[in-house]
Amino acid sequence: MRARTILTYVLALTSFVLGCDPDDFVAPWPQSNVEPRDYDESGLAGPLRAKADSYDDWHVAWHQPDHGGTVTQRFTDTDYTALDAITYKADSTIWTGVYLASQAMRHHVSGDPEARANALRMTATLSGTLHVTGVTGYVARYWAPQTSTAYFGDEWCDTQVRCHHLESGPYAGDFWWGETSRDQYIGWLFGLVTAYDLLDDEPTREAIRADVLEVFHALLDHGWVIVDERGLPSAVAPQILISTQLYVSLIAYHVSGDERALGELRRLITDGLRTSYVLNDLNAWNRYNSYFANNLSHITWYTILRLGKVYLGAADHDWMRQHFDVDLHTYTRLSHNPWFNAMYMSQGPWTPAPSDDPYLAQLDLDLTDFPAPPNRWRHTPAREPGSYTVDPFSRDLVALWAQFPWLADLLGLVHLQALEALPVMQQCLNGFQWQHDPFVVEECGADDPTQVEPGVDYLSAYWLASYHKLLDRGE
Repeated sequence: MRARTILTYVLALTSFVLGCDPDDFVAPWPQSNVEPRDYDESGLAGPLRAKADSYDDWHVAWHQPDHGGTVTQRFTDTDYTALDAITYKADSTIWTGVYLASQAMRHHVSGDPEARANALRMTATLSGTLHVTGVTGYVARYWAPQTSTAYFGDEWCDTQVRCHHLESGPYAGDFWWGETSRDQYIGWLFGLVTAYDLLDDEPTREAIRADVLEVFHALLDHGWVIVDERGLPSAVAPQILISTQLYVSLIAYHVSGDERALGELRRLITDGLRTSYVLNDLNAWNRYNSYFANNLSHITWYTILRLGKVYLGAADHDWMRQHFDVDLHTYTRLSHNPWFNAMYMSQGPWTPAPSDDPYLAQLDLDLTDFPAPPNRWRHTPAREPGSYTVDPFSRDLVALWAQFPWLADLLGLVHLQALEALPVMQQCLNGFQWQHDPFVVEECGADDPTQVEPGVDYLSAYWLASYHKLLDRGE
C-alpha cells in the first residue's frame, strides 16, 4: 500500500512538472490556496466596515445561544434588551457554517482576536452537530441543551419527528434536530474547510480533519446518501449529487490526503463526466423555482474552484471555471446579490473594467443598501405595476400554473417576476437574504420588529469580498 501511494504521488508530480496532465490528474497533497495576508487595515473604518462591525457584535450578543448555533430570535420588545425565544433553528447548521467562514476570513483580514475566538467556538459547535446524533457521519440541523428556549419539553419533543432528546451518555441533557438534508452538509463543510485554511490552531485543524473524514467516509460507504438514526436515507434531500460529491471529496482530500478521497476525486474529474455536471448544475429553472439552490451551487463551486486551482490540472480547472460562469452564475449575474457577486469575482473569469466596473459598483451599492442591525422582519409590498418590466416567461408560467393547479404540487410554486433584479431594499428581506429570489414582484414578508435575523448574509458577503481584496477598510 505504501509503495503504491509513493508511486502514485511520483507519477502525479512528474505529470505536473512536465505539464502533460492525465485525465484524472490530482496534484500531490498537501496544497494551499490562501490569499496573502497583506490587507491594509490602516485608517478609519468606512460605512461598510462599520456595518460589518455592528453585525459582528450583534451576532455574538444575540444569535449564538445555547451551544452556539446561528438562530433567528424574538425579543420581548423593540428595545432589544431581552430575548423571548428562538423562532427558527431548522437551518442552523448551514448558517453556522457560513458564519464560521465569515469569521475565519475576518480574522485572516484583520487579525482580530475576537474573530479568531468566534471561529474556534463555531468549529466546536459544528463538531457537536456531528457527534450529538450518535450516528457515524450524520450531522444534526441543530443541537442545544434542553433548557433552550427552542425546547418545549420531552412530551413536545416526542411528538416532533425531527426532535431527539438525550437522557444519558456524553450529551445527556441535550436535544438535537434531525431529518438533515444535503444543504446543511454543504454549509457545514464550507465553514470547516475555510476555518481549516485560515486558523492557526493545530488542535482545531486536527479536529476538523477527523470530522470531515468521518462524514466523507460515511457518505461514500452509503453510496453518497445521507443515512440517519434509523439506518435509512434522511427524509429530506438525502442524495449527494455529483457536484456535491466532488465538493466533499476535494475538501476531504485537502484536509487529510486520504486515499479514498483521492480515488473519488480522480473518478469525479474525468472528462467523461462533464456532461453530468452540466445537466446537474444547469440553473435556468432555479430562476423561477427553488431559488435557494443557486446559493448551494455558488458555495459548492466557489470552494471547488478555490481548491481546484492548486489540486487540479489547468484544463480541468479552466473547464470548471467556464462551467461555473455559463451554467450556474449566468442566471444570477449582477442580480443585486453581493454574495454571489464576490464569489464570481474571486473565482470566475472576471477581469475588472478600467473604469466604472459594473461588478464592483454593484457590490458596493448592494452592501450599502443592506439595512444595519437589528435586521427586523418587515413587510415588502407588491411592486407598483409600471415600475418594472415584467419577465414574459414568468407571466406565461403563472398563467400555466393557474390553468393546471396540479403543477404546483409537482414542481412547486411560481411567481410573477421582473425582467431585471430588484435593488436590495425592494427585495423580500428575510432569512439569509442571498438565497431569496430578487426578481419576485409580489408582496412578501410580515412586519414584526421583535423578530430579528442574525445578519450572517451581510457578514458573509462583506468578509468574503474583503478577504479577496474587492473592498478595503475605508469603504
